[in-house]
Amino acid sequence: MTGIRVQTVRPDDFARVTSVVVVPARNEENFIAACLSGLFAQSGTAPAGIVLAVNNTSDDTADVALSLARRADWPMIVVEARYARGGVGRARRLGHAIALRAAPRAGVLLSTDADCLPDPDWQAEMEIALHDAPAVLGRIEVSEQELASFPSLFLLRQREETAFATLAMEFEQLMDPVGPGGIGLNTAGGANLGFQRDAYLAVGGYRSLPSGEDRDIIQRVRAAGLRPVRAETAVVCASMRTAGRAPGGMAEQIVARSAMADCSVDSALLPFDAMVSIHLGRPIATPRLTLSRARTDLPTLKRCVETLRALPGVDARRRHLAGLLPDDPRKRSD
Repeated sequence: MTGIRVQTVRPDDFARVTSVVVVPARNEENFIAACLSGLFAQSGTAPAGIVLAVNNTSDDTADVALSLARRADWPMIVVEARYARGGVGRARRLGHAIALRAAPRAGVLLSTDADCLPDPDWQAEMEIALHDAPAVLGRIEVSEQELASFPSLFLLRQREETAFATLAMEFEQLMDPVGPGGIGLNTAGGANLGFQRDAYLAVGGYRSLPSGEDRDIIQRVRAAGLRPVRAETAVVCASMRTAGRAPGGMAEQIVARSAMADCSVDSALLPFDAMVSIHLGRPIATPRLTLSRARTDLPTLKRCVETLRALPGVDARRRHLAGLLPDDPRKRSD
């Protein structure tokens, strides 16, 4: 890190907040006003302190945010940093580190992105879920108006991937030993994540990754024996822009789905034989799932999920899976 600058609005009030929202931002002067306005307008809960972690920015994101916070008289910390590497994961980690120091009473740590619009009750819904859970995955939606402007090929591919992802999620939840309350697939997005303070510290917080820091931390939460949950009523709306900030992020996926060639799908999704093999305790190496492979696997996945629904528990479902791959699954990874 070559330099850091921290500016605070209402620091004494920030020190007393019980919840903090951390927002990484890079060249977001056109989006940050809408995001912050949504955070200022949260209802049904005490105001949260906001940490805006501005990284590697060449525009006026920080100045715009500070002006808005001063006008709203809102407790906010704006930290500006420049990194040689690390990107959004490093910014999110820095923002949380500052939040932990500046708000010692904050038991709730929330995360969203600068191009997202939170529902008016987003913070309250996340706090309710975090009362009993160490970590919470909120719901990330996209603007229907923006979505309607995309080409028909993109919309077709989106529907196809959604069909596979919906069944894959149900498959994982049916196979989850904790029951239907488990998160199933690790589809965590930093645009809508929350942690109890102690749980965040217990797993070492976000890692300084260029992307994927959100799924990485949830994977470590689960590995630590903690049980994250989903909060479907805690909603943020994410931008469908095609010029993104993080490598491998949503913007790159949108561009790929708009191209004519075959494309990969969400990295949380796996080919059907790999899904089965994992639950039989014999995971196989497999290339990243493509949309064409997802189409091929979809009927088999659908039949499997329909069968698993009718079985009484995870043990019975695992016995069913054992009959699906009688041979060595490593021979079926192509």
